[in-house]
Amino acid sequence: MALTLNENSYVTVAEADAYFGDRADSSIWASATTPVKEQVLVTATQLIDENYWIGYAVSPSQALAWPRSNASYFDQKMGQRIVIAVDEVPNRVKIAVYEQAFHLLNNEGIQLGQTQTFESISVGSISLTDSNSDVTRVPIITNNATKFIRPLIVNGGSNLWWRAN
Repeated sequence: MALTLNENSYVTVAEADAYFGDRADSSIWASATTPVKEQVLVTATQLIDENYWIGYAVSPSQALAWPRSNASYFDQKMGQRIVIAVDEVPNRVKIAVYEQAFHLLNNEGIQLGQTQTFESISVGSISLTDSNSDVTRVPIITNNATKFIRPLIVNGGSNLWWRAN
């Protein structure tokens, strides 16, 4: 299935190209083909969409979690409550999709749980060896994406009060 805006992706390839045109260290995005860009944007949307969001879906038949009604959050930077229009996909969600798509491009096989390890790498007089077989796992959802959507997630941005007795 090809990328379809608001059906399987929150953003288009053109929007992502514009975003990455201004982002540092994004040469991997520029070198990717359009079909690959579509694939990572759709996959990134699926991963980002699986959160417990503030507000309520506008329609029970919508394919994605956004747009939502009754959605607002406190923006720390602005110092005020932001009310999200019922026909809007917040820019925070779009940025999270861009960053997650970039993360998927940079970490091929991440969804399969594959990691790359090495025992020895040599380049000229430089040599690296992994003698204790420790592996650093890369998270499936990147922290860059999470930081943008945190205020839009129930309890992620302290949108609900709770009390321990």
